Amino acid sequence: MARAADRLDPREPALVAFPEDVGLLAALAVLPPGLRDQPTMARAMAFALRRQFLPALAYRLRYRVGWARALLLAVQPRLVRLYLSTFSALARKYRVTLVAGSAPLAEIPFASGSRPEALRPHGPSVYNTAALFGPDGSLIGLQRKVALIDLEGPQGLDLTPGRLEEVQVFPTEVGRVGIAICLDAFAPESPVRERLARLGAEILVQPSANPGPWTREQQADWLRGAWAATVQEGRFAYAINPMMTGTLFDLAFYGQSALIARDAALAPKDRGYRDIGPMPGFLEVAQGDDSEEVLVARVPHPEK
Repeated sequence: MARAADRLDPREPALVAFPEDVGLLAALAVLPPGLRDQPTMARAMAFALRRQFLPALAYRLRYRVGWARALLLAVQPRLVRLYLSTFSALARKYRVTLVAGSAPLAEIPFASGSRPEALRPHGPSVYNTAALFGPDGSLIGLQRKVALIDLEGPQGLDLTPGRLEEVQVFPTEVGRVGIAICLDAFAPESPVRERLARLGAEILVQPSANPGPWTREQQADWLRGAWAATVQEGRFAYAINPMMTGTLFDLAFYGQSALIARDAALAPKDRGYRDIGPMPGFLEVAQGDDSEEVLVARVPHPEK
């Protein structure tokens, strides 16, 4: 955030977005330190279960869920507090509208404008959830992922799919923001982006985590997401696609983050994914696919 803030004009409203699953990494802070030394995700889950066996067993018996979800439920109070309070504080400190990537969160009843410290998770479901904060640090909204990948399914993290009818658009000072977490922004797999367009979203935010090599074929496939929705179909004025990169245990994530505009006149003509080359509408694209980068673009407000 400090690196991004150095490149922002504090006199103008700004929207900042982090990648999908950035909140999942908060589990490393609320689980025993030895978790970080495990060689694989499976070994890490087994290690964490041994350290949290009784709380996880209680949730497993109470809700009749798998061990992965039981473990996530056992750490929810600390995980929710750490994830929400951290990004709330960042939004408030830097005075930005902030999409905090996503995290595995249980049901969290809240009113728009709530403070994170007052929120309490409950229930048997755990969703891949993106949190949106206003410049005052208040929680504007939560958006759950509807279309899950295998890693998130019953044999993986055992997450719960979100409901399409609960997908919302959030009015903010930077425009009407719609969030479609990774696969939710692709067609025809999910109708989420179509719903966001019908609800009047002006800015599409697609937090993503791609657990596979960033090949030419994958890059071409990725064009079916935020880029196609914004540039080809013209559904949104802008799109932000922050990509998780790096290695988590034996899982490696690759991808080029991108900022996209519907109006091709706003974008340079030399931007595009690494192996495909320049394409219209790319305001900025990350140079690499496996390292941290901060992308910034200054654009007209979507309502002007």
